[in-house]
Amino acid sequence: MTGAAAHRAGGGAAGHGTGLPADVSRILVLGASRSGSAAAAGVRALGLDVVLSDRKEASAIPGLEQLIATGVEFRTEERLASDWPDVQLVIKSPGVPNQAWMVGAARDRGLPVWSEIELAYALLPNPFDAVTGTNGKTTTTALLGHLFESAGRPVRVLGNIGTAVTSVVGSAAPDEELVVEVSSFQLEDVHSFRPAAGVFLNLTPDHLDRHGSMEGYLACKATLFARQGPGDVAVLNLADPAVAALGRGLREKPQGPRVSFFAVSPDTEWHGARPDSWVEAGWLVLEHERLLPADGLRIPGRHNLENALAAAAAALGRGVPRAAVAEGLRTFRGVPHRLEPVDTVAGVLYVNDSKATNVDATLTALRAYPEGTHLILGGRDKASDYRPVARACARGCRGVYLIGEATPLVADAFAQVRGEEGMASVPQPMECDDLETAVRTAASRARSGETVLLAPACASFDQYSGFEERGDHFRALVKTLAEGQR
Repeated sequence: MTGAAAHRAGGGAAGHGTGLPADVSRILVLGASRSGSAAAAGVRALGLDVVLSDRKEASAIPGLEQLIATGVEFRTEERLASDWPDVQLVIKSPGVPNQAWMVGAARDRGLPVWSEIELAYALLPNPFDAVTGTNGKTTTTALLGHLFESAGRPVRVLGNIGTAVTSVVGSAAPDEELVVEVSSFQLEDVHSFRPAAGVFLNLTPDHLDRHGSMEGYLACKATLFARQGPGDVAVLNLADPAVAALGRGLREKPQGPRVSFFAVSPDTEWHGARPDSWVEAGWLVLEHERLLPADGLRIPGRHNLENALAAAAAALGRGVPRAAVAEGLRTFRGVPHRLEPVDTVAGVLYVNDSKATNVDATLTALRAYPEGTHLILGGRDKASDYRPVARACARGCRGVYLIGEATPLVADAFAQVRGEEGMASVPQPMECDDLETAVRTAASRARSGETVLLAPACASFDQYSGFEERGDHFRALVKTLAEGQR
């Protein structure tokens, strides 16, 4: 027995690695993005019929021709409105909100709606180690994968970090650890997903345009731990009150996971709970034992101490030896688009933090480069308050350069802050429209020893396909500057 028949054998609801429910022979995938296309390809490879839908026309979707050649049917969203397919399951790409009419139409028909990661969990028997949080999850995910590699454990690093989880259906060996970065979008519509290790880094305002409130945002994140039980590990940041409260509830849950709290300061306390991993006297302390001098890390900043503690605690919880954890922390060099030094041109350092897609991430970047900074801000707004960034810029920014759709909103926030008492030093932002103009303008004003920092505090989708393309463009612009100096 092979393909879909093998996955449907035995009937009943889908479980971890057991496949799809027995009555599913045709599915609808909403959204032809990276995750949606991978889901369609993975299910089609099992022999099921697949309808893939997107708001874009077929000609505008990269790779669609190859999917159609395998037997995937494509329908635009417009066509779905008048020609809904006969399907038994709907898979929702992360970019498709629950408020979308197609999702409502599926629910009105009584159809189950799954996220792409729920589908992956149903099809893959591998252990999942999932990392979430508003900021730092990409670095922590990459670092956790590196810790497994340091121990010689087979591992795949997947999810929001850049590779759809369903893309490894049929190719991942059963003993491979799947380290997955999961966003709140991916945690919508999970029903069975139960990671062996779950990591929750922090919670700050983000994606409120989609979730509606911080309570709704937290509720999505909390589903990461909803089905964890004995034998699983939950790693949470004790220094974040919302995250700490969730962890305390997990500790009190009968038959819940083992909870491991981390915080940079050993003095952190929340309602009687103390950290299990922290930094003290220049040492990283992992589960109450010294592990590594903090200056042994190659990734800078206090936030990366948190990321290191979180990844180390998760790795230890999954059986990685302490020596391998220490070696992995020593050798990890970071990831692209996260406080990534690109080049120094005419004495000016250019730093790519394109992944700083919210206000808190930008504030973290400014703490890493507090003086002589030329900050590039803007993109697509996510219902954010930019006034904290303006106040932070009063402490050492030499210039602020605005790009993209959010320009009027950011400019207004800076104007409001400049009117506050003691905020006269807030720079007057320069409206540059696009990244090329912003880089060129910043380069003309920056002096040797200063920094040009791309940390936009916004999504990239007004002008780019994602933060990676925005960061790549920044790198290319800096390369052009450097070549002009030679």
